[in-house]
Amino acid sequence: MTPAHTTVLAHLHHETAPSIAELARRAGVTRQTTHRAVTQLVGEGLLVSEPGPGFPRSTLIRLTDAGRRRRDVALGILRDLEEERAKRLASGTVAGLRDTLTRARPS
Repeated sequence: MTPAHTTVLAHLHHETAPSIAELARRAGVTRQTTHRAVTQLVGEGLLVSEPGPGFPRSTLIRLTDAGRRRRDVALGILRDLEEERAKRLASGTVAGLRDTLTRARPS
């Protein structure tokens, strides 16, 4: 699992199927980076791609059941790490870090 894979998985939701371009915008990375990660994750059976409406080359991306499980495990690990960090820092510090990182994240 590469950082690009993690970024793609983190920006996919169960109920939506974004295009590669939309997924790249959400993640704040290039379409090329997103396309490469999506291609690899499709090859691993974690994502599926399907033709999208409109533009002929539009492709929509969905999580497979295996992809959902992998993403949920990764999110659980991140929550555990955040909880561990919170035990070592004051609650105001953790809230400040979360706020700073949220604001720094590309839209």
